[in-house]
Amino acid sequence: MKVTRGASVAIMAIVAGLAVANLAAAGTAQTAVEGPSGLTKIAVIDIERIAAESAEGKALFEQLKVENEKINQETQKLQEEIRDMQTKLNSEILSQDAKMRLSRDIEKKRKDAQRWVEDAQAAFEAKRQDGETKFQEKLAPMVEAVAKEHGIGLIFRATPGLTFVLDQSLDISALVVEKLDAAGAGTGDVGSGNPQ
Repeated sequence: MKVTRGASVAIMAIVAGLAVANLAAAGTAQTAVEGPSGLTKIAVIDIERIAAESAEGKALFEQLKVENEKINQETQKLQEEIRDMQTKLNSEILSQDAKMRLSRDIEKKRKDAQRWVEDAQAAFEAKRQDGETKFQEKLAPMVEAVAKEHGIGLIFRATPGLTFVLDQSLDISALVVEKLDAAGAGTGDVGSGNPQ
């Protein structure tokens, strides 16, 4: 029987999951599994939780929220201007020539507004991705430091629907938040990695 690479990965994930479940069921707070190099301590990390609870993550979220509100306000302003022009076209007595000019102006305004919205959304998405990348760059050494401090050899990323954490003591997210916040506070650097 030939085992495909995908099946092999799935089998390894199931074996690892069973090992975690067995150790969690046994009540082992410091979970370790026997591997080729001896016992390996395992842990779980929840990136979304770290982003939501850390000063860096909160600063990024707030900055993106403010940027999104600016885009929404400008979009509403543009839509209102177009509505006002449309109302003027429909309600005022205008010459045929004036109606045609106003109709062209309305169409130009709509196209300009659409382009502006598309550009603003693209710029927002680029800032969001840049902020997330910088956040993850700052996060990686903190995760490594926590892993070294606690002798952890394997960390699973908690992914809703894919990772089932039965023993919450395996979750090192709070430790990573503390380390990330301490590193930011120590350098006066909190939030500086976020897009401007």
